[in-house]
Amino acid sequence: MSGAPSIEHVDRANVDRTLSIERREPRAARYGYAIAIAAVLCALAARAALPPGLPFITFYPAVILTAYFCGLGPALVCTILSGVAVWYAVLPSNLPATGASSAAIALILFGIVVGINLILIERMRRASDANAALAQSTRRLMVELQRETSLRMANEQLAEKTLLLDPALQAADAGTWRYCVRTGRAQLSEQMARHHGFGDQPIEIDVERDWRPRIHPDDAERTLRDLGAAIAGRTKVVTDFRVLLPDGRVRWITGLGQVETDAAGAVTAVVGLSLDITARKEAEAKIAHMACHDPLTGLANRTLFHDRLDAEIARVRRHGATFALFCLDIDRFKAVNDTHGHSVGDALLRIVAARLQAVIRTEDMLARIGGDEFVIIQTEAEQPESASALAERLIGTVEQPIELEGHTLSVSLSVGIALAPADGHDPLSLYNSADRALYRAKAQGRNTFRFAG
Repeated sequence: MSGAPSIEHVDRANVDRTLSIERREPRAARYGYAIAIAAVLCALAARAALPPGLPFITFYPAVILTAYFCGLGPALVCTILSGVAVWYAVLPSNLPATGASSAAIALILFGIVVGINLILIERMRRASDANAALAQSTRRLMVELQRETSLRMANEQLAEKTLLLDPALQAADAGTWRYCVRTGRAQLSEQMARHHGFGDQPIEIDVERDWRPRIHPDDAERTLRDLGAAIAGRTKVVTDFRVLLPDGRVRWITGLGQVETDAAGAVTAVVGLSLDITARKEAEAKIAHMACHDPLTGLANRTLFHDRLDAEIARVRRHGATFALFCLDIDRFKAVNDTHGHSVGDALLRIVAARLQAVIRTEDMLARIGGDEFVIIQTEAEQPESASALAERLIGTVEQPIELEGHTLSVSLSVGIALAPADGHDPLSLYNSADRALYRAKAQGRNTFRFAG
């Protein structure tokens, strides 16, 4: 995890290799006995080049150096060979006047001196080896201590971050998941299982058999396609989908995942988070609805009406179709507001809107564009007969008495109708034609309808 101490700098292989090198004998020890023989030959050759006297002068350094570089065994061989060489090759020529007993005593003294030196050298070597072993053990302990300390610090920081992460996931209502590419199964955390209606415990599911049926049909294929693209491209996956819960509710989930690969670079799994974004989606839908709908009646507002009107005009131009545009106005609505107050007037508008909505077809559009003004777009009907019939039904439903807060209210409806494209080839001219027809209806007694033209 980010911020955790790294132990990569503790290279165990390098340390062990270094320590193993330190434990090896010197390279010369591999060839110790050959070196011992060579040292004796060199000493013998060097002694032959010197004047008579001091028969052991070249053999003594050969033995000592062999002991130092090659160890006790080769040194003993070097000593014995040196004694033999001195006895047979040096003493007879260097000490002609000396008897055999004197030569033997000299040889014994050489052996004693050399032996004492070999003992001292061996003890020094053992002490040096002991010191090297102690230093090696110390270094190994330091490496292990450093490694264990790094691991402990990493585990402590991991535990600390886990303690911080768990409350954060709970606060965000986030779940975790892991999808195995090879098996096609997914492990869901407690939160993730709850998001999908699988209960309150972690669970492992088969994605095709268990997960797909819980997802909205419009989202399942796309979500799996996003997952497959992330696996193929070794990239992150971010996707939104709807979960159909067993109780009939719909929950919006956003999934975020990252692929995992093995040492060979093949994708093995995808791990990630799931977030419940239902509240956000509902808020977005509510905002979008408010932007296009009247807050009092729930009908389409002026913005949505103009979008639909533009679309119908474009359809007329492309296909030569026709449609009718109605402008509606509630007669004597101002008197209701002035007499009974705005709360009663608002309630009246809601009732009239509901009555109008009940009369029109689902393919038609009813909108409130302000005050007591409504508009209707009637499509795919024989004109002007269909427009006349609809206008009569609209007038008839509105003029029915309305019981409201202990009062019986009677209002009527005036309607102006324009037909496209006969009464206008563009939205503005068509609307103006319907609006003029509305004012003629109001001027000619209200509670009636008039066509433009």
